[in-house]
Amino acid sequence: MDVHDQHPSHNSKQAEVVVIMVPFPCYSHLNQVLQLSCLISSYNIPVHYACSATDVHQAKLYFNGTNRLSFAHIHFHEFPTPPFLSPPPDPNAPCKFPSHLQPSFEATLLLRDPVAQLLHKISPTAKRVVVVHDALMAYVVQDTATIPNIETCSFNPTCTFSSLFDVWQMMGKPFQLDEPQGLPSVEGCYDSKLLNFITLQIDFLKSTSGTIINSSRSIEGTYIDLEVQVDKNKQIWAVGPLNTRADNDGGKNSNSQHKCLEWLDKQEPKSVLYVSFGTTTSLTNQQIKELAIGLEQSGQKFIWVLRDADKGDIFTDLQGGVVASSTIAEAVKKLMASREGEEMRKKAEELGVATRKAVEEGGVSRMELDSFIAHITR
Repeated sequence: MDVHDQHPSHNSKQAEVVVIMVPFPCYSHLNQVLQLSCLISSYNIPVHYACSATDVHQAKLYFNGTNRLSFAHIHFHEFPTPPFLSPPPDPNAPCKFPSHLQPSFEATLLLRDPVAQLLHKISPTAKRVVVVHDALMAYVVQDTATIPNIETCSFNPTCTFSSLFDVWQMMGKPFQLDEPQGLPSVEGCYDSKLLNFITLQIDFLKSTSGTIINSSRSIEGTYIDLEVQVDKNKQIWAVGPLNTRADNDGGKNSNSQHKCLEWLDKQEPKSVLYVSFGTTTSLTNQQIKELAIGLEQSGQKFIWVLRDADKGDIFTDLQGGVVASSTIAEAVKKLMASREGEEMRKKAEELGVATRKAVEEGGVSRMELDSFIAHITR
């Protein structure tokens, strides 16, 4: 096993508790687990971040809290990257889930053995080892069941509203919920290969002692409470949001600052719309054209991040129909230049304040993080 530690190992004295983080190889997942790693490390708990070499490289390369990372005592374990196909994204695919990433998902199953080797290596060094794994990596960490001093906690990086209703629908709506009007069906959202991959994880999730979620009771309390109905025997720690701020200046006063940020600094507060579809979404040329025309027709200032979706291996390169431009323009104008939009923006600002307070000392998310730390150091 190819292992590279960023810091020297602890002394030979057995630690009370050690945490091993096992992320899933999508950037949004890798980043959130690394954010959580820094938080856990701040409690003076040794943290190990373990995944393929490619994913360690990606997580470090784009992490937006470099100062925190440099102070955090995190051991990075780089497993050999399993071979997998890395096809380009297909914006014309019938299923809008980024299926081009499926080979990289399935390749993670091959990490079971190296993860097991790491578990056996670390378990004698601590009285208790806690494995915090992405919910989609439950299969990979299944060998924790054979080691007496190890317990596992799953990590859910998606919003509770979305994950709750997705799982509820996939389970065949087993209990009564006040289903929101207009809630889209999961049918057609995921292809069969992904559903099979998810199904593979379910049995191994049953043995976890609880779930950490990147959400806050200050904005999703109702749905976090409902989540308990899915599995009443599990604890839930809502510790998010994990990335409320970066600890650096984002390149200000440096030659590396992007010119769009120089322009943004000159605009009035709350006057610019930010448009982004994340790292895995692919748009057809027609969708791009309609969005571009709609944004222009709105007459509002905006910054639009337009990029290709990530491939399974990002280093190899170094919705269903089309929404009309007029619809986009009207939606933007409604949001940015109407009384109704003003109310929406005011509500968003209030939620932003609530989430920032949640992670501060005494905030609901900070208290839940303290509760998780108390649980693993009991």
